[in-house]
Amino acid sequence: MTKEEDKIRAAARRSPSPTGGTVMSNTGGLRRVLRLAGWNALLLMAGLALIGLAGETRLRLKGPFMAVHHQDVFVADVGLLLRPRTEVRWTNRADFWTVSRTNSLGFPDREPPSPARAAESCHVAVIGDSYVDAREVPISEKFHVRLEEMAARELPALDVTTSAFGRLATGQINQLAWYDEYVRHLYPRLVVLIFVPNDFVNNFPLLMSLTDGLDPDHLPYVSAERAEDGGFRLRPPDPDYRRFSQVTPRNPPRWNRPAVRISPSWFWSWLNEEGSQLYWRRRNSYYLERVAWLELLSRLPAYAPLLDERQPVSKTITRLLPEGLTNGVLRLLAEENGGPLYTETLAFTAFALDEFKKRAERDGAALVILASHRMRRIPDEGALARLNELASERRIPVVDHGDFINGQGAELRDAKWAHDVHWNLAGHRWAAEALLEYLKQNQELCE
Repeated sequence: MTKEEDKIRAAARRSPSPTGGTVMSNTGGLRRVLRLAGWNALLLMAGLALIGLAGETRLRLKGPFMAVHHQDVFVADVGLLLRPRTEVRWTNRADFWTVSRTNSLGFPDREPPSPARAAESCHVAVIGDSYVDAREVPISEKFHVRLEEMAARELPALDVTTSAFGRLATGQINQLAWYDEYVRHLYPRLVVLIFVPNDFVNNFPLLMSLTDGLDPDHLPYVSAERAEDGGFRLRPPDPDYRRFSQVTPRNPPRWNRPAVRISPSWFWSWLNEEGSQLYWRRRNSYYLERVAWLELLSRLPAYAPLLDERQPVSKTITRLLPEGLTNGVLRLLAEENGGPLYTETLAFTAFALDEFKKRAERDGAALVILASHRMRRIPDEGALARLNELASERRIPVVDHGDFINGQGAELRDAKWAHDVHWNLAGHRWAAEALLEYLKQNQELCE
């Protein structure tokens, strides 16, 4: 090839193309595309690394730990409790990071007083679900501890002592065993039942099974069932409850997990769990699983009468679940439709109150209900109205936590965490003050 031919070919490569561009070799164009793609990939990876580093730094600076942790143990005749004298770590990764220890009985509280000390004092025993369990605040800030401190200052002659018995996702029927095994031996002068909206659900095994995927006839807590004469009878907790649970239960929410396993990266763990929660909330098969589960339960003789032709299984569950089972049931209570599901839901809670009333009278204790502020946040306040009716029929006083908060010139939302429905420090303080006011007006209970 001559020098003249080389010049001609070089000029051809540099000549304009018919479209106005410059003609280049295929090899050179591919190299430029790959180089551009490589730089874009590098920039993308660098951006993701910066986002991950920022998220990791924020999470580690914001809280001392990432995972909730607690250990459960099954106690014969009582059911599931926390393992005694173990550490409990609790966080929602936004508002609180608390570390506490369980006492010798398996409750996140101080050690209860001796029976002799409790008997010589005006002992107040509080019983309830997660609002008494109260892992969101230090033990020293829980409302029953604050009540004891306030009473020592303002009512020293009464010599008030307190103890608390609570576990999340339980109702009054489930809590009866705690009274029988632990509370009655402290000779309480006053027994306080903390009532929250979901107690209507947790007292009724059929509804409780839908929230936890458990068999209503095999629960890990004391429960109730209809007897042959139409009344109620208690059923002991089943240590083999897991064998009868729903075959394909939904992914349990983080607050019901015994522990959260995390990768070394807090940020990756947070993304994974938040994405999992979003997936399960949106997943249509969740509702299909609940419909199938309820249809299976409806074939059992104890639950078949609850669903008549006007309220078929699919219609009932489709109506209740989309807005949350608890809110759906509470809306049902507000409507007062008189249907079988409505009447049975109230009947189980009424039985629970009857049992507590009977025990308190037998042991010479007064019984009072503290209705959580959440009872006033439900549309039409239907849950609070039904509770007041049930309590009035049994002559059980009700202390209205929400009404007390409003009386302080505060809003109901001020009693809860920004990202969690449970009481914050102010909510616990107001609960203590409301009970202290009740003690001031009923000092004869301690005499």
